[in-house]
Amino acid sequence: MSSNPAAEDTQPNEKNTENSEQATSPYLTFQDLNGDTVTLEKKPERIVILNNELTELFYQVGGEAVGIATSAGVDIPTEAVDVKQVGVINSINLEEVLQLKPDLVIGQPLFHKDLASTFADAGIPFAILTVKSIQDIHSNTKLFGQILGKEQQAETAIADMDAKLNALTTDLPADKPSYAIITLMMNTASLQKSSSVALDIAKTLQMNNIAEDLPSGKMPSSVPFSMEKLIELNPDYLFIVVHGTDEDGQRMIESQLENNPAWSSLQAVKSDRLHVLPPSKFVTNPGLKVSESVEYMKRLVYSPD
Repeated sequence: MSSNPAAEDTQPNEKNTENSEQATSPYLTFQDLNGDTVTLEKKPERIVILNNELTELFYQVGGEAVGIATSAGVDIPTEAVDVKQVGVINSINLEEVLQLKPDLVIGQPLFHKDLASTFADAGIPFAILTVKSIQDIHSNTKLFGQILGKEQQAETAIADMDAKLNALTTDLPADKPSYAIITLMMNTASLQKSSSVALDIAKTLQMNNIAEDLPSGKMPSSVPFSMEKLIELNPDYLFIVVHGTDEDGQRMIESQLENNPAWSSLQAVKSDRLHVLPPSKFVTNPGLKVSESVEYMKRLVYSPD
């Protein structure tokens, strides 16, 4: 039986070329919040989440971290209770992070930007990501799906979330109640002006934020707290979000708000339209469960009884 050596040599060469191209092509390239390009040469298997706003969402999409950061008053997902903790969000133990030999680290813009050079020197891909809106939940869910190789699972989850949100917002009254969200953190009070999931939830429910047009303070997303200004604008609803433990929250509410005699003159306080929002739904990122947060606020505002 005759053979053709040239023909036999062709197939392996073509396969070798394909394998070579696949070997040099990265698994995924994307841009993070800062516009920096993040390249993953292969599918990451050892991911550290320093931005605990994203831990819940990461696990909802099917991820498993080898290390996480924590912060007071923020629940750890049940699936992550035994995961190595590498410090609190604003005080990371870099030595412990590096010991985990991560192949991707996800950080937060306020606390972790300065860590970029350390991870670059160690050859570890590093991405700054955050969640300030429902659209951010969309984009991060899609990105996590790509990182984890669970694109279809992510797309299905997004479609399910959108369907729930649409159902919750189709029957809203024509009138748009006014509101303010007071943030209590580290013994200071401020009004949320922009760039928060809680504000985006209220906007989805067609409410008007009285702080939206007020001048910002040091942080562009917030307004320094003023009891006089709050009384002048006198919103229909007042919401309080606390960064910290329940004990911290109650102490700050008493010292920052209730001890001021003018507090009780606000119509929201007099009408029992003052609500402390649960951190798991409004302070940290609820992720794909954001519809539960929308439903919670909708019930407070449009179905109070």
